[in-house]
Amino acid sequence: MAPNTSISSASIVHSEEPELHDETQLWKDLSVDSWKNSVRNKDSVFYDLYNDTRRRIIEACHKHTYDVVVEVGCGTGEVIGFLEGTDTPRIGVDINEDFVNHCKATYKDSGLEFHVADAMRLDEWWTSMGYDKKYKAPLMVCPNNTIMIMPEEIRDTVIEKMRVVAGIEGRIVVTYWNGRMFAHGVMGYYRKNSDLCGTFDLTDEHVDWENKKIETRTSYKSEWPTTQDVCRWMASLHIDVDVAEPELVNTLEVDHIAEVGMGVYLWLKGVSPANDAVGSARDYYDNKDSQTFYKTVWGENNTHVGRHDLVAEDPEMANADLCTKIRKAQELQEECFMANVKSHYGGAKVRCMDMGCGYGGLLRNMARNDMIWSAVGVDISGEMVDAATRLSKSNPALTFYRESYMNTSVPADGMDLCISSEAFLHVGPGNHEAVLREAWRVLRPGGRLIFTDIVGHPSAPPEAKVLYERIGLQSFQTVEGYFETAKKLGFGELSFEDHSENVSTHYGTVLEALEELWEKKEINIREESKDRMVDGLTKWRDLAPSCLQWGLISMRKLEQTEHSILDETPSF
Repeated sequence: MAPNTSISSASIVHSEEPELHDETQLWKDLSVDSWKNSVRNKDSVFYDLYNDTRRRIIEACHKHTYDVVVEVGCGTGEVIGFLEGTDTPRIGVDINEDFVNHCKATYKDSGLEFHVADAMRLDEWWTSMGYDKKYKAPLMVCPNNTIMIMPEEIRDTVIEKMRVVAGIEGRIVVTYWNGRMFAHGVMGYYRKNSDLCGTFDLTDEHVDWENKKIETRTSYKSEWPTTQDVCRWMASLHIDVDVAEPELVNTLEVDHIAEVGMGVYLWLKGVSPANDAVGSARDYYDNKDSQTFYKTVWGENNTHVGRHDLVAEDPEMANADLCTKIRKAQELQEECFMANVKSHYGGAKVRCMDMGCGYGGLLRNMARNDMIWSAVGVDISGEMVDAATRLSKSNPALTFYRESYMNTSVPADGMDLCISSEAFLHVGPGNHEAVLREAWRVLRPGGRLIFTDIVGHPSAPPEAKVLYERIGLQSFQTVEGYFETAKKLGFGELSFEDHSENVSTHYGTVLEALEELWEKKEINIREESKDRMVDGLTKWRDLAPSCLQWGLISMRKLEQTEHSILDETPSF
């Protein structure tokens, strides 16, 4: 809970020490006894917020594949040390060596460690400790208004460093003390904890009621932002966040701010490394204009290529509008997909995982057709997962998680079927072995992976580079490449059902629909986004016939090979 603003005494050595601020020195010198239990005590005005914070962190660990919880400014460990019910490893870091030593002596749980570290250089320290190799999905937490006790000029950097450490699969949560409750905090917390915060008068010298700031005689400083204040702050950092409804019990997967009682929660995804295809795909699908485009043109159900060849054969669709044709083509594609599944499983219901589920439409369709016993959809996009969860409320058999399909929380051997619709494309051929290995892991022996994907044509001309570089890839996978990887991992009964002629038609129809909606002012996106989409769709339409293949790939888990399971022993 104490801020984390000094140079680490371990792991990092720098020739020049940054100047310490008065309040930074205060936290370095603060005693354990003065801080301990000031929030966790049942009489504290923050007691409910404290318990709600812990609940949300524990639930996040249960729901996702976060492989470590890192508290920045852990203080005397009242949050990181009391996350009962989760076996996720935990790391607390703080500026105050006495706090860290207290935590080491007090908390003896296995998988719990504490370090003196510098939040301004959190990413460097993380790497120097080898944690960047050991952990891939950190949940970074900074609770109890710690961020607002830090000097104002370093707060942006600390937020950014937390996001960098969180990476593509991780997330950060920061809790602020709610500016709307500032007066309550002054009288109910600061007045009662003068040994912690210092003494003060209720005058303008110490309390800025308008801006929700306090500075005591010992140079303790704190601010209490409102939801709107946090929104403006994130906008200044070019971070787009939604404002959730107040007192929201469940935690959304999108970047958002939520006011809950005495607190304001900020949840953000991590920062993806430059030129990373997975991160680029996540950021693209989380983008507001992208979401508007898909919901308006493709429909809020699916975002995959459709069977336009079958639409063309239907005389009733001849005069349909473009968006109706797109959605009908997707519907027909799903009918063909489900027919393929039934050819293997007959009328039996299956346990199914959709890898890159998007809005969850295919799982809902399968459930309506009585094909699902239970199902999990995973997607790296929080926007997609929140929409899928909302649209599937009426079906308790369907569950959706925001996590990478290369590293899911689904138990081994727990699925009869894995499915996907043009999702594997986004991670590139270099990651497809990891994709198929994860499918192999979760499938029971004899289970099947059935998916559609856009792949490179075996004799694609050099112009194909224009397409794959647009989505951050170095090349496209090929059908034969998938088959080689599948055989290496122990899959058999490999097949490819080719419907490549639909790719150009699909993107051409989407292009026409977008331009028509823009002309009629019926789609609310920025012009620069529209222009970028038009340019991309034109290239996909024009180059698809010579460069791309698309269709349905099926394979069955047969036997374990030396490549099926990786040795998970970490290397440093």
